[in-house]
Amino acid sequence: MAELRKNEKDGITYYTAPQLEPYRDLAHGFFTRRGGVSGGVYDSLNFRFSSEDTQSNVLENHRRAGALLGADESKIVRTLQKHTDNILVIRGEYIPYDPSEPVDAIVTDVRGLCLTAYFADCQVVMLYDNKKKVCAIVHAGWRGVVNGIVKKTIQKMTDIFGCKAKDISAAVGPSICRRCFECDEDVPILLSQAYDRHMSEYIYKDGKKWHVDLKNITYVALTSSGISPINIDVSSLCPCCTTSEELWWSHRRHKEQRGVQGAMIMIK
Repeated sequence: MAELRKNEKDGITYYTAPQLEPYRDLAHGFFTRRGGVSGGVYDSLNFRFSSEDTQSNVLENHRRAGALLGADESKIVRTLQKHTDNILVIRGEYIPYDPSEPVDAIVTDVRGLCLTAYFADCQVVMLYDNKKKVCAIVHAGWRGVVNGIVKKTIQKMTDIFGCKAKDISAAVGPSICRRCFECDEDVPILLSQAYDRHMSEYIYKDGKKWHVDLKNITYVALTSSGISPINIDVSSLCPCCTTSEELWWSHRRHKEQRGVQGAMIMIK
């Protein structure tokens, strides 16, 4: 399990996962807020459509990030994140898709499709099976973790595309750490109901508030689905408490006065 690598290209700062870097037919990136065209509180690589930033700025930011990976802007496929367990499967041939229903994960075997998800504390998980040439991107906040969206996405890969969990590599992007993820008792209760025996290791109480280690809970979800521990990278970076504030927006830190980061994965 390794830390993500920081990259600079064309004025854009982004991170890549050592688990995914060796595959020459795969492009991916967890993007920071640096390298776009937006201004003000959205400075500068803002991916957030539901903000006061202009749509033209947000689309240009998508185009720039996609171009860095070699993607055509017409082949950028986006999640519509509502903390669901809804998974979009695209196979065989791409049909232009404009999300109108909530989608928090996308799976495909179509080359040239740039799967895109967003984060500003929540986890984005990337999955890739190099043997079957299938990739996925998953938005997994705590509600998605409760709903088992990571496991369900892996199940889609195995059921629909014939993937085997032992052949899948995984990367968990920058996301909120357990110190910053402070919550009331309802969250630990729901997580304990979903994950049972694992929770005592990853939840603790400090004063009146609870703290949850979502990164390790997701790691458990990946390994219990059959993915080998040596095939998993989990970033220690936290947008909420990082000292590099100019690189990240955090929902907890900035509230609604912020953009969001994007993450992209594509089979070339």
